Amino acid sequence: MSLKETNNSNPQEKGVLKTLLKQIWKNHSVYLDINALFDDSLIDTQKAAIILSTNLDNYERFSTLKEFKSLMKSLNLRLDLYAIQYAQVCFINAFSLGILDKNELLRALEKLQKITDNSLVYTFISRQKVIQKDYKQEVKNSHQTLDHINQNLQELYEDEKGQKLLQEALVKFSNIDFSIAVTGVVNAGKSSMLNALLKKDFLGVSNVPETANLTILKYGQNQIAKIYFWNEEEWQGILKSSQDNQDMQELIKHLEQNFKLDEYIKQESKSIEIDFNGLKNYTSAKNKISALIKKIELFSMLDFLKDNVYIVDTPGLDDVIIQREFLTKDFIKKADFLIHLMNASQSLSQKDCDFIIECLLTSRVSKLLIVLTKADLLSQKDLQEVINYTKNKLKENLAQKQLSQELLDNVDFVCISSKLANDFYQKRGGNLEQSNILILEEHIAKSLYDKNKIALNAYKKELLLHLEKIEEKIKFSNKMLNYENFELDKQSKTIIDDFKAKKEKLNQVKAELSAIFNTKDENTQEILMLLLLLAKKLKEKLIDELKYIQSNKSQINIQRLNTIIDTTLKDGIFDLLRELKQQSEYKINEAKNTLSLKYSFLKDILEQSCDDFKSKVEAKIESIFNDKIFFALKSDLLESITKNKDIYKLQTTLEDQILKQLQTFGIETIANELKNNQEFFTNLEHSLNLYEKEQEEQIKDLKDLILQIEQNEQNFKELLEKNNAKLQSLKTLKTELLNAK
Repeated sequence: MSLKETNNSNPQEKGVLKTLLKQIWKNHSVYLDINALFDDSLIDTQKAAIILSTNLDNYERFSTLKEFKSLMKSLNLRLDLYAIQYAQVCFINAFSLGILDKNELLRALEKLQKITDNSLVYTFISRQKVIQKDYKQEVKNSHQTLDHINQNLQELYEDEKGQKLLQEALVKFSNIDFSIAVTGVVNAGKSSMLNALLKKDFLGVSNVPETANLTILKYGQNQIAKIYFWNEEEWQGILKSSQDNQDMQELIKHLEQNFKLDEYIKQESKSIEIDFNGLKNYTSAKNKISALIKKIELFSMLDFLKDNVYIVDTPGLDDVIIQREFLTKDFIKKADFLIHLMNASQSLSQKDCDFIIECLLTSRVSKLLIVLTKADLLSQKDLQEVINYTKNKLKENLAQKQLSQELLDNVDFVCISSKLANDFYQKRGGNLEQSNILILEEHIAKSLYDKNKIALNAYKKELLLHLEKIEEKIKFSNKMLNYENFELDKQSKTIIDDFKAKKEKLNQVKAELSAIFNTKDENTQEILMLLLLLAKKLKEKLIDELKYIQSNKSQINIQRLNTIIDTTLKDGIFDLLRELKQQSEYKINEAKNTLSLKYSFLKDILEQSCDDFKSKVEAKIESIFNDKIFFALKSDLLESITKNKDIYKLQTTLEDQILKQLQTFGIETIANELKNNQEFFTNLEHSLNLYEKEQEEQIKDLKDLILQIEQNEQNFKELLEKNNAKLQSLKTLKTELLNAK
């Protein structure tokens, strides 16, 4: 019986449970039995929450659901109460060992409260203390194990090319960085919180009295600051966007009177290095020169920044320099972990609300952490009320924008007192546990751990491929060594003939691919029409906003206008290209299936090339929104809107202005490439050439091996023993690799 067919459950129950089950299906395409629950890379909090919430009162209702049956089957369990209780014990043990994340489990249990009473298990989990994992040490141990295997494989490789690839992997996977973006309105307490995380008065009054710039904290042997100034093109953009901003006009006038701007603003961005003592002369908003600065990098040997962690400390959300706002948003999009600060004593502002929703929609962060600062000034009850108010306000705004409230599943809350933590670290009293800074560190460490686990799994996979390649080569060598001379000649001839046949098939494949993908299908007129509709849609939204401002006699909100432009264009361009992308992938899948059946030896290459194509297309589409042309369009539109007070005049010019600039994005080129699958064709052709080269190298290796056997006819037993010793080493390394976590 499916969810649609069930009459024993109410609609709300069906919806919530179905949502959770969908999340499980999305997260895990393959399920493991209950014995695998203690592998933390496979544990699922939604799955655990459903099992833990199952009891005598709801068992009969749950067991009629098709999806619940599938969940039990995925754990290799019978659908009875004994099996459920067994699974519950396993999940509780996993939770006690710190394998299940407490906050995520509580959130999933809370969601299930809409359909069943799980208050007992919720209370039990909330009161439990779990073993805290040392995430950093675990990642370090895993890296050391894989690096050790890498070094051993290098010794077993006999060709320099293979050794070089392993050396490159060693460097690549040791340089995985982790970026933390810190945001909030002015005076939200960013510097105080960062000092608490860094366990040092690093951003104190003596160094950075007031952070007016985008500041990036990195690990470095010398405690220095590197200051980057705007280049000429960026500075011109600032001047254009500031024409109707009185405060900015006065600031620019001051800069022109007191500084030789050409000493700072160069064609290529100028940078200087200074020590920390002189930093306050550049970073404070009181020093007007800060307006000429694009960003600042601070280097220090702080423990928190080790292992390629860097922190992006952003200026306030209400930054008057719009270009710095664009720069900030660009960093946020690429952040691995996002911390948004709000003063616990102040309610959620509309600026905070808009920013949080935009980040949930546009950034790549899997988790957004809202940190309520100065928590020592409020009671626990008041803090919970602030959290509830913030959640409800965000839900209301999501509903108004017709967005899914499930976006809030990616939001966590922590209340901290930076003062208590800083007082503790500076030996001025304070209470580290009450400050909650350790809980904040735990959130960051978990996110860092998750990212590193993905990288380590990729590293592990790469090492396994190399190991199997060496193993295959040695086994082939042994096979040839065991042949008599006449058999050796016969076998080598068979292999060379097979290579020639494959080479002929490769040429056939290339010809077929050329016939499939080299047919031009220009659709410029169609794209132009779609861009015209997009320009019209954006114009209407902007005019509606301006009319609303005018009727309410309120000030123009640049931030809101910027958000309207940003979201309308991004949604419009994605919609425009999405259909073409789907058509393109359908055509590719058809070709891939046909060629795989016809040329089975190319199946792996075709699969890999398809994945490469998809990632490159996504990157190309995303590049539109990171390009300077996109920022220039927004800047020009904002300038036109703020400069021209006549709405009716704007109505006649705005659409043409938008369309003209949209045509400079190169969307037609990307669209035609998608339709013609040029990227896939190029990728696949490159992969086929590499495959052909590998085959040629194997033939060369074969000839070298035959020559070696002929020259060492008396020592072939010695060669066999040497190869067998290598195979034994590879077997040991393979066991280590497969067991590595």
